[in-house]
Amino acid sequence: MTTDNLTRRATRHFPPHLMPRLRAAARALTGLAIATLAVATFSLPAAAVPAMLPSSPASAVLTPPSPASAALAQPVPAQRVTVPGEAGMPTLTAYWFLPRESSTPRSGGMPVVVALHGCNGLDETRRTGVLQTRYREYAQWLGDRGYAVLMPDSYGPRGKENSCNEAPDARGVDDKARRADALAALRWLADKPGIDMRRVVLLGWSNGAQAVLATIDASRPWPAATPNVERAVAFYPGCRRAVQQHNFRLRSPLLVMIGGADDWTPATRCAMLQSAVQARQPNARFRLEIYPGAYHGFDGTSELHVRRDVASTRRGGHVTVGGDAVARVAALAQLDSWLASTEP
Repeated sequence: MTTDNLTRRATRHFPPHLMPRLRAAARALTGLAIATLAVATFSLPAAAVPAMLPSSPASAVLTPPSPASAALAQPVPAQRVTVPGEAGMPTLTAYWFLPRESSTPRSGGMPVVVALHGCNGLDETRRTGVLQTRYREYAQWLGDRGYAVLMPDSYGPRGKENSCNEAPDARGVDDKARRADALAALRWLADKPGIDMRRVVLLGWSNGAQAVLATIDASRPWPAATPNVERAVAFYPGCRRAVQQHNFRLRSPLLVMIGGADDWTPATRCAMLQSAVQARQPNARFRLEIYPGAYHGFDGTSELHVRRDVASTRRGGHVTVGGDAVARVAALAQLDSWLASTEP
């Protein structure tokens, strides 16, 4: 695919002021093989670490790992912490990442992201306790921008590894439980030194993105002594429940990014949700980015494939998932812009 083709695919959903970044990234991607990335590590010398998520959208080169670097890879040395749960909920375990000193803001404390995993869970497997590649990548990408990152595990403390094979309306860990976990994570942050609690971002993927919607739903009570979410990000959430909830409103600015070809969590429902929210809250900041031709998990690096191990009422119970190089670059640039904006 040529550079022109790469950039042309993105022009319909990429802001004009960010097009130079996309063109630069497209030039870098042209001619390179897009491969599944090796296990990330923060403790190895930079020369031994394969390129993960880009440090800036203009340098979004996905470099296939060498056998040597893959052999040296080891689990991310994140701090494992415990987070007291809400009343009636279990104590959570979580990964806690701090940015390198060179990335830390000089004054005002560090901004922080609470990141919520999808239905595959947080770890590769609960037995090994190794964080999934996607979440390691994002922890590094956010850390490069000076963000501390807290990733609570909603499944491990409840004895689950994933819930993808459970019907969406019958999951044992439902929206109520996941919202409670997000609120517990926010309260845990309030006691951490060096954090700027005015700059709290709530971010999630898939089922975790649906939990983001539930958490910032202004129709639900906000517990006392719980820090506010300054802005929220939802990667390919299931928007059906929020659409069906006729009093759903936003208490925080929201960025939703989803693939136009997503057959697991359709973009049309999120478009309906945006229209409904804007009708109820004309001044609400609800930004929706739909990436044409992209599927569920477009911001990852796995090849496009069909999953038959999920509970879905669409397409006979199977869905399509996988990365999309162009949508990935565009989404990271959108996320970068959203986080950097003084008023999203």
